Amino acid sequence: MEADCVHHIEILTRDGEAVTREFVSKYNFVLFAKRSCSLANQWVLKSRNVIFVVTQSKLLNHASQNNKKTCDFISTDDFYVVSTELEYKGTQTKENGSSKIYDEIDTVNNVALKVKNVGSCLQRLKACGATILKKETKIVDNFGEVDLAIVKSCVGNVIHTLLNCDKYKGAFLPYFDTVPTKDVHLIEKAESETVNLTHFDHVTFACEVGTSSAVLQWYEDCLGLTRFFMNSDEDADDGFVINTTDIGLRLKAMEYWHCAEIGITAPQQSKDGNGIKFVIAEALPDQGPNQVATFLTEHGGPGIQHIGLHTPDIVTTVSCLMTSGVEFAEPPYTYYTEVGKLEDIKQIGQCVAILETNGILVDMEVDRETDSEEIPSETHSQDQTETDGHSSKKYLMQKFTKPLFDRNTFFLEVIHRCGATGFGSGNITALWRSVQAYMSSQQKPPVTAAS
Repeated sequence: MEADCVHHIEILTRDGEAVTREFVSKYNFVLFAKRSCSLANQWVLKSRNVIFVVTQSKLLNHASQNNKKTCDFISTDDFYVVSTELEYKGTQTKENGSSKIYDEIDTVNNVALKVKNVGSCLQRLKACGATILKKETKIVDNFGEVDLAIVKSCVGNVIHTLLNCDKYKGAFLPYFDTVPTKDVHLIEKAESETVNLTHFDHVTFACEVGTSSAVLQWYEDCLGLTRFFMNSDEDADDGFVINTTDIGLRLKAMEYWHCAEIGITAPQQSKDGNGIKFVIAEALPDQGPNQVATFLTEHGGPGIQHIGLHTPDIVTTVSCLMTSGVEFAEPPYTYYTEVGKLEDIKQIGQCVAILETNGILVDMEVDRETDSEEIPSETHSQDQTETDGHSSKKYLMQKFTKPLFDRNTFFLEVIHRCGATGFGSGNITALWRSVQAYMSSQQKPPVTAAS
């Protein structure tokens, strides 16, 4: 079984070098591969099992001017970059009563999944009526071969590349050139205790009001994901709902587990860390301006709102990221004085002052299981080694960054799980309010939901 079912996640941007510099200088990623073809320049960034591919298209302007796909016929080494990967251009926005191609945004749109049999996966997808963007293709270079195909998600501009890399021994994928590292200490630094981002924890989609059930059904039918209940308060039909005077949010989640024999499927839930969660976020009807509606408007439609990156030591990681210049959306100043919050923090043996200084949120009520189950030993970092019975407490700690691009769209989340598999209601509320507070501080007119 793979160490991680996600092979990589792709960022489409107008300035690949700038995005690459940001991840290397601020997030401590290592640039370890790159390529240039007739369609795009690409940079591959890595932090342990977290791999981002930054793609800067050479055809955006041309495609926009011609209002059509421009890459229907491509050479083998251009296969990774397909016209449909640029389909966020085709998201229609209304301006002065007419439709306009929206090609002036940066976006995260490709979650590439590892599978064992690309062909059998495509058969299931076709049977479900899914749109196959690129049929199964074998790509070969001196390091071996890779089978891959691309399918369109039901969510906005999101796509999934399906990859079988069992017969490939190269550093990344065929036709990517390894970037030589003259100073070995640069790689050692990226894998040190400073910024320790180990794997993709979850991907959150921002979707239109009333569409979460359809999205959930598509992923269950087409990719074999299974429903995951985020919180003990969640209703099977309605999902996890937060409806207060300032928050109107519905969340539903699902899991993907890599199966060694079948491919894309959903075996029984496992706690071996080999899965990823997909979260669907939609605003409740008639809620007025909110961060989901803001994303839909500024992104030009549904898409990937944020990605959670796991760390085994959130205090050190967040502190180092802040020192490196990463900007975070800070929690409400009253968060650490809420009723019961100090007691929760004391129970898990954390220091309130350190958490407050770094703006880290803590939540203990995160899933449907009993609190008697002990935290697996591998979830402990040196700072989280509990004593006096604290090891039986399951909790998570989180913090959001501010948007990475020039619009209020995509951001990252740093998350530390200590036995917790879900998402805490208290943290969801606090995280929502921290993002809302940041957006309210921007000197832009209020954004309303797209019609």
